[in-house]
Amino acid sequence: MKEIQPIYQNELGVSFYWKEENTLQRDKIQLVFKETGLQLNPKELIDFKCLIEESITQNYCCDDCELKNNCTKYLLKTPFREVDLAMSINEMIQMNNLVSTTLFKMELDEYLWGRGRN
Repeated sequence: MKEIQPIYQNELGVSFYWKEENTLQRDKIQLVFKETGLQLNPKELIDFKCLIEESITQNYCCDDCELKNNCTKYLLKTPFREVDLAMSINEMIQMNNLVSTTLFKMELDEYLWGRGRN
């Protein structure tokens, strides 16, 4: 069985790198949430973050309805043209947190252990 190196976890899901033969595969990031798994490269992850934020902005419109952000599902585009996800606004907000924090931790690790090292 392959091992993993967790990056970040929240209530919606988890992000991690796969390990193969004790080497982290940093070219792909695995996101697992609900019953879905997506494997993205860093550019696709950045694109996905933009798509999430755009969808939240376009669909977040009902401040007077407490249930609107939980019960109504909207299609969330992904970097994969053939794949859209049905999510509520609150799920999209959690997904944005998962993706944004994953990107932040990846950049921090790159700075601390990569290009930022003296």
